[in-house]
Formats: sequence, C-alpha cells, structure tokens
Amino acid sequence: MTSCPYIHLKKSADEFIHYHPYTSMLFKQFPRTTRSRLSSTYIHIISRLLPYSHTPRMTTKDVCGAAPGSQGHATHKPLPKEEAWKYRPPYLIQTPEAFGEIKWRGKCHCGQISYSLNLEKPLNAKFCHCRGCQLMHVEGSLLTAGGGGAGAPFQWAAIFPKSSITFDRGVRGLEFYCSSHYTREYEVPAKVSCSYCRTPIMDEGRNVCLLFPESIEFGEEEEEGERVKRCFEVSSHIFYSKRVVEIPDGKPKWAGMDEASELLDDYGNVKPED
Repeated sequence: MTSCPYIHLKKSADEFIHYHPYTSMLFKQFPRTTRSRLSSTYIHIISRLLPYSHTPRMTTKDVCGAAPGSQGHATHKPLPKEEAWKYRPPYLIQTPEAFGEIKWRGKCHCGQISYSLNLEKPLNAKFCHCRGCQLMHVEGSLLTAGGGGAGAPFQWAAIFPKSSITFDRGVRGLEFYCSSHYTREYEVPAKVSCSYCRTPIMDEGRNVCLLFPESIEFGEEEEEGERVKRCFEVSSHIFYSKRVVEIPDGKPKWAGMDEASELLDDYGNVKPED
C-alpha cells in the first residue's frame, strides 16, 4: 500500500534539522521551546507546499496539447512515449479558462483525489452486473484497513468523454490496475482508484471514462438530490444474467452487453421478441 506523504513530514523535519551539518549546528544553540516551534513551522510550510511541489507547471501551449517544458522544467526534450498519457485528458491539469464551467466536483474518501466535470449529464449511465464489477467495485476503506474489501452487487457507471474530466493534481495519488492483464502498470482499459484510501474513481477506456457517480459531491439539499437523480439516471442494466439481486425498476435489462444480447425481464426471464 502506498503511504500517504503527509505521514512522513515529522520524520523528514527531524532528519533535516538534526542531521544536516549546518542546520544541526545552529539548531542546537536554541532553547528547547524555540526548537519545537521551528520544527512545527517547518512541517507547516512543507505540508502547504507538498500538494503542488511536483505538479508540472504548464503554459497555454501545454494546455492546448504541447508537451510541457516551457516553464517549471529543466529541459525541452519531448516526453517519452510511455509518459505522454499523463499530459492528456483526463489527467492533464487544465486552467479554468481552458476547461470551462465546472458542473460537478468529486473526491475520494480521504480527499487525496479530487476532480471536476464540465458536463452536467453523462453520455449514458448504466448498472453493470458482470462478475468483474461485483468483485472489484469494493469499499476502498475496507481495503485500507486490511479487511480485504467487500464486493458490490453491481456497478453504477456514468460515461463521460475524457475531455470533460480533469484531476486537480493530475496523476498524482492515482493508482491503476488493468484487469485484463493483471498488471498495475498504466494500460487501458484501466481501473483507477485513490492510492491511499482505495476509493474506486472510474474505469478508463480507450475513448471514454466510466465514472462512478458515488464519488461526486451532491450536496445535502433535497433539490440537489433531485438534480442528481435526473442527471445520472441509468438507461439500462447490462450483464443482468449475472445478477446477485433483482431490481424490478422496469428498465431494459440485457443478458450481456446492451444491444448485443437477449433482453430479460425484471426477474431474469428472456423476453419474447415483438
């Protein structure tokens, strides 16, 4: 498990102050209370800088698709091909002007990952009952606690273009898993989650992202709840033949992929053709 970087601030402060040859000599000349305040101040400053210290700085050209290098980089060499995906949507850090009006905000359980959407409604939304989604769409907090996670009966996925999503810190703090090749290296299709609390964020495909609406900040007002229901209402169920619960909601239910398998009724019976 990847450790949260803030946990190591106290240790790094002590190492810097006590073991650096110059700071160690000066530090020992102060009274104990002064040393304590200096250490606390160091931690406070680093904790404020940490979320941004390794974020690539981008110019307008970067936002439009050019490789970073104009500012905040020591070289103008082209990015290695295997790193170029980090500077494309949805991982490209964009300016508010380039990204456009934010319609929704979302974050993981621990808050390390946060993102924005510039579309109010997804291209589509579905409930997926396949075995992979049942097994892997787990409670992230249980994974972190060592409990092994708990499967979900189905996955709620909202389909968005990659260009409609931007992560506040780019790829920092994200973890990837390619279930088709059992690898944690970045490879699409990829399952994307927070590296610390393990909250599932989305499945990234080759052309779109299947975002999990549970991580979107909906608010607590009744009116906001109705807006969510209206915008993220599912159009159908897929892989309903693999269901572990029956959902009699009257929505179209496909045995496998939509438009490519048999239609089922709410209880899994094949519907007669019209």
